[in-house]
Amino acid sequence: MSDAGDDPANGVESENEAADSDAEPDEYDPTDIDPSSITPMAGLIVVAFTGAVIGLVGAAVSFFTADLGLALVGVGVVVALSSPIAYLRLRRRYGS
Repeated sequence: MSDAGDDPANGVESENEAADSDAEPDEYDPTDIDPSSITPMAGLIVVAFTGAVIGLVGAAVSFFTADLGLALVGVGVVVALSSPIAYLRLRRRYGS
């Protein structure tokens, strides 16, 4: 037995593999996103990057299958260009 009188369970890992006394409340949880924190501008940026990724994947695929690669590049261009068009419509609508 310990002379310090501490709880023998302190520092012992529980079922979820974490030490009981070492809880980290500052850890980032990607599933804890408030929908109000996603602004329209952030959505436009996500759409533009998604279109760019689709286009780049299409360019890589075009070395193996030309038709599929060309189709993916076309879809990527349309998706990437929809973002600035949506930005201009948003700006015109809300007058920023």
